[in-house]
Amino acid sequence: MAAFEAALVAVIGVGLSLAPLTAIWLFENDPTIDWFVAYRTSVDIWLVAQGVQLNVGAGILAGVQVGGFAVAILPLALTALLARLSFRLGRRLGQAEELWPGWLSAALVYGAIALGLSTTAFNKSVYPTSWQGTFLPTAFFFVFLLLGSLTGELKSGQESRERAAVVVWLRNRFNNLGWAIRALAVPALRAGTGVIAILTGVSAIAIAFMLTFNWITVTRLYEGLHSSVLGGSTITVGELAFLPNLVIMGAAWFTGVGFSIGTGSSISPLGSVVGPMPGIPILGVLPAGEISVGLMAVIVPLVAAFVATLAIKNHADAIRFEFASAWSAAISLGLAIALVASVEMGLLAALASGAIGPGRLQTFGVNPLLVSGVVFIETALVSIFAAFFSARPDEANHPLLNNR
Repeated sequence: MAAFEAALVAVIGVGLSLAPLTAIWLFENDPTIDWFVAYRTSVDIWLVAQGVQLNVGAGILAGVQVGGFAVAILPLALTALLARLSFRLGRRLGQAEELWPGWLSAALVYGAIALGLSTTAFNKSVYPTSWQGTFLPTAFFFVFLLLGSLTGELKSGQESRERAAVVVWLRNRFNNLGWAIRALAVPALRAGTGVIAILTGVSAIAIAFMLTFNWITVTRLYEGLHSSVLGGSTITVGELAFLPNLVIMGAAWFTGVGFSIGTGSSISPLGSVVGPMPGIPILGVLPAGEISVGLMAVIVPLVAAFVATLAIKNHADAIRFEFASAWSAAISLGLAIALVASVEMGLLAALASGAIGPGRLQTFGVNPLLVSGVVFIETALVSIFAAFFSARPDEANHPLLNNR
């Protein structure tokens, strides 16, 4: 069953793009184009969604001669769907008394399918980096399968030997950490993740409003593509696959760092400097020129840090117990929250960015190190202050004070 469902995950992943492309091939068929082009394109999308780099040979693109280039960016909506399917398979697998047979069979089948797809879809004009086409999809699938099988709910109440061993190992590692890390880990993880959740949530709402107010620009870009209704619908599906990328780029915009659409471009609260942009309709929502109140956007991560730090007050009992000084508790918690938020934001920025085309489009998205550093500073400044209220030790009966 694990092997069968692993194959099903791969089929769904490829089929999501193959179905609309096949419909276009059937109803708007150019006699000179073979269906195999749709198949290769779908496999390439599936591979890219799992971290595989595609190499595009030199040739004519949109009527312009271009040199060879790489495509290396995750369409995060499709990536998240594949991760979710793999994770759910792992949760179902976690009910077994032994996990390793399911792990092995599922990984072997998925790896064989990845090898077959990357081999049959190979073309000298567009092809994956040799080893990545087989190993990266398999590793991607196995990681989420593993997480699902080790964290799923136990309905029978019987825990597998593999899961029990992992739980014991993690518990021992956590117990061997220093007292300060044990006290700070849970509240810092909660609050730091809360900062990023608020930031990305505000970004998603802002993009929704931008789409509402700039629908005329987006419509004109659709008209400029001269595509049919079916072709336009397929383009929209492709844009939805990259919508999470745009949300993360919007979150970076609110931090003040901004993002780029090509080398030399910059879109930030201070203003936008862009060169020639790809004719993707959804990019019509991007702010153009200088924004008079742009710096007010930085208030968002500051408010997010304040709210998230206050919200973990009920989870900071260990901090109030372990730390005797309000200053040491506040500074330690504030810096820990800032560290979690900065690492998470840096990882999201790295996942949302990459290379999407030739020349200057080899740089697309957010600078992970820069946005990580800025988020750390913004969060630390506010969280340290807010931590005086959420993690202040109770000096009247603090055990460390009583022993003095």
